[in-house]
Amino acid sequence: MQQKQLVHLPRKRPRQDRAKFTVQAIYDGFVRIWCRQGPKAVTTRAIAEETGFAVGTIYLYFPNTTALLSGYVRHCIEWDIQRVKAKDQMLCDAAWPERLFELVKIASGADPEAPYLDRTMLLQEGQIALKTHHRRAFEKLSDTWIEIVSGWPDLDNPPTPEAIRTLFTMVWGARRYRLLAQVDSRELGDWLDTTYSMCLSLVGAPSGQGKSTM
Repeated sequence: MQQKQLVHLPRKRPRQDRAKFTVQAIYDGFVRIWCRQGPKAVTTRAIAEETGFAVGTIYLYFPNTTALLSGYVRHCIEWDIQRVKAKDQMLCDAAWPERLFELVKIASGADPEAPYLDRTMLLQEGQIALKTHHRRAFEKLSDTWIEIVSGWPDLDNPPTPEAIRTLFTMVWGARRYRLLAQVDSRELGDWLDTTYSMCLSLVGAPSGQGKSTM
């Protein structure tokens, strides 16, 4: 049986502020080239010219563009985790339906500040990521939801961890499939409101409680 091709991963994670700035600038340059000229135009040399960093600097973190894509997708997942934590902390005095809306908005890809992610990126991710990578991402994201929702003090009957994981799976899975199937948001109507209403129902709130206009 033919073995799966070895997955190329980033060489190391940035720890210091300067390294984090460098890697973020590389990701930004990567996305600009991807959007402007397409995936085939993304090369280490093109990114070096786009960002002003030496090729050797880029190689310190990414041995090739496959590793760069892998690192960027991981960056998107980690961004979601940090974003929901920060948003929930900002809303620590708000009622839980408002805090739930922010979770749904971020996980569904409706946050305007979210990193760029498109269908081709997801398709290529599926070719380079191992099952363990997908599982680890799912667990980290869903565990974050469980931690946040379980900590809402005004939620009289908190859902079980299994129910919260189901809630996350419904929202996150729909986001990814909309990208893969290239479903235009206009085809789904007020999809964010509808998804949010279903989440409210699953958590146990009256169906009319909370709107995305908050």
